[in-house]
Amino acid sequence: MYKPKKTGGYIVNWEAISAAAEVIGAGAVVITLVYLAIQTRDNVRIERARAVWDAQISFVEVNDMLADGGTVSELVFESLSDPDGLSQKDRYLVHRFARAWFQRMEAQHALYRAGILEPEVWQLRLGYAKAILENAVFEEYWELDKRNSMFTKRFIAAIDGATVTDFSGFLGISNRTEE
Repeated sequence: MYKPKKTGGYIVNWEAISAAAEVIGAGAVVITLVYLAIQTRDNVRIERARAVWDAQISFVEVNDMLADGGTVSELVFESLSDPDGLSQKDRYLVHRFARAWFQRMEAQHALYRAGILEPEVWQLRLGYAKAILENAVFEEYWELDKRNSMFTKRFIAAIDGATVTDFSGFLGISNRTEE
């Protein structure tokens, strides 16, 4: 690294120092890339978890809205228990609720297709959707919105192609007609 001078002093071998600095610099780059890869992986994991959390909260918000006893709660209850008693305005409002609910479902479908939402959760959502569609009012709105290009073809196929599960009640009201 150092060469002795004839006078007894030392001179610096700049080539050796330069080579050592390059090795150290390359090592620092590798360490930085490894660190960034770990941080990126962790960030992706956090963002996926946040997406699932948001999807779940979306359904919690619907349930909260239906449980608060407000206008939407009353209208959905009436559409499930006595759909013929709905006025035109009430039908309009229930339709908007149904559309918003299916738009939430489509957002969850997108998460499922992207591999973010667990298949088990998506299957539960499909069963829930099929139970809702057993109600004539909600089925009418679903059919209308499908024709109006409100949803993607893949989402429509997923909902329409789902098998009916034993969700005989929606919001505590039987979907089956009494005999």
